Amino acid sequence: MQEKIIFVFPGQGAQYVGMGADVFREFASARYVFEQVSDIAKHDIAKLCFEGPQTELNRPENTSLATFAHSVAIANVIESEFGMPLYNIAYAMAGHSMGQYSALYCVGSMQMADAVQMLAARATYMQDAAGAGGMAAIVGLPKDVVDQCMVVAAGHGYVQISNHNARDQFIISGHNAALDAVVAAAQKQGARIAKRLNVAVPAHCVLMSDAEKLMRTRMECIQFEAPKTNWYSNQTANFMSNPRDVRDALCNQMMHGVRWLEIMESFPTYNITHSYELGPGRTLSGLIKRAGVGCSARHTDALGNVRVVLREIGNLMVKMR
Repeated sequence: MQEKIIFVFPGQGAQYVGMGADVFREFASARYVFEQVSDIAKHDIAKLCFEGPQTELNRPENTSLATFAHSVAIANVIESEFGMPLYNIAYAMAGHSMGQYSALYCVGSMQMADAVQMLAARATYMQDAAGAGGMAAIVGLPKDVVDQCMVVAAGHGYVQISNHNARDQFIISGHNAALDAVVAAAQKQGARIAKRLNVAVPAHCVLMSDAEKLMRTRMECIQFEAPKTNWYSNQTANFMSNPRDVRDALCNQMMHGVRWLEIMESFPTYNITHSYELGPGRTLSGLIKRAGVGCSARHTDALGNVRVVLREIGNLMVKMR
């Protein structure tokens, strides 16, 4: 039974001052990516990642570009180490929310300049459309109970599940009053965690309809290629290959939730056995480990972890020949 590799790319929320600094110092291939992204964005993304301040790094546009730069820099280190594109190493790639752009660049579907410019536009459109909305986390309740909590909030405004990250872990988005009502209801139901997130944008819900329209218009001028290995769509939780469908998926994600649990649960179907998270943090690796889907998970959030991943991928490639 052949083992298969998936590379996964984090979204916003994992950023911190100092991210990627050790990889930047160690690898010329990483420095090259940070310089490319900075040149395209006309902003020193490397300095922002390494020196902050955190308040500036947390701005949605900066967070997206910093996370993209960090993820792609590590991808470039792996490509340089093995002398081949990442898509020739991976059976599949998946990104969480804005991490889809990192994945699409690495599967050869988007050009770097397009990915950087679209991430900047996406952040701006979402911020402009935000209104009096935000996000909240509910952990420790099954979906049917979370649904009941959202019914309770119906008279306070709009709310919907925006990320289903684990069997009992949900992110919800909507109007502030409705979110507060859901959090209160979830706390009464015994949720392990029920709290508002420090996010001023109700991402992945219908309140982003204006942002979705602007994004769809902007995307029309972008050339997409068919992914050169399997790419998971957040919206379908399955592989997507048609360039037009890929373009539509990036627009649709503005108003639709991330089906991350379903993506992970499909790993055994394809015999995906090794996951490597490229970029800041270890959130996706933790989710994959806890999902119990027969897939090992490593992250690259420090130089030592990058070295372990390089060594392990090298051993796997020998076994797969």
